[in-house]
Amino acid sequence: MRKIVILLLIGLTATAGYAQKVKPVNYGGSVNLLEVKGRGSSAVLTLRTLGYGKNDALAQEDAEVRVIRALLYQGFSKDYPPVISIGESEAEQKSGGKLQAFFDDKAYKDCISGVRPMGKLDKVKGEKVKKKPFDITVNYYVLKNKVSGMNIDSFGF
Repeated sequence: MRKIVILLLIGLTATAGYAQKVKPVNYGGSVNLLEVKGRGSSAVLTLRTLGYGKNDALAQEDAEVRVIRALLYQGFSKDYPPVISIGESEAEQKSGGKLQAFFDDKAYKDCISGVRPMGKLDKVKGEKVKKKPFDITVNYYVLKNKVSGMNIDSFGF
C-alpha cells in the first residue's frame, strides 16, 4: 500500500510541471516594444512583458507565449504589422491545428533569441499566481517565415 501511494505522488508531481496552458493566462498586462536592432530580414525586436505563473519557469513560458501572440495578432508598427492578418479565433480555425501545434510543440522558441528577467517573482494581490517582468528578443522575420511556412494561404502574406 505504501508503494502505491508513493508511486501516485511521484506520478502527480511529474505531471504538475506540464500543466501550463498554451494561451497566456488572463491577468492583464501588455507587451511593449522597447528596441529594434538591425534592418530588413535581420531585424530583432526586444519586447517587455509580464509573465504569470507559480514559478520562474512557468512565468517565463507565459511571457514568451504572450510576446509571440502579440506579434502574430497585434503587431507593433507599420514596419512590424501583425504576422497574421485575420483574428485569432478565425486563424486557429483555418490553420487546421497547425497554430495549436506551433505552441504545443514550442516551435515558437526558434524565433526567440533571448530572454532576460528584469525583476523578481512577485505575488499578485488577490490571486494564487506570481508575476515577473521579462525582456524577450524575437526575430520578427523568422517568426513570419515559420508561420508562412505552414502553407496557410488565407493569412495574406
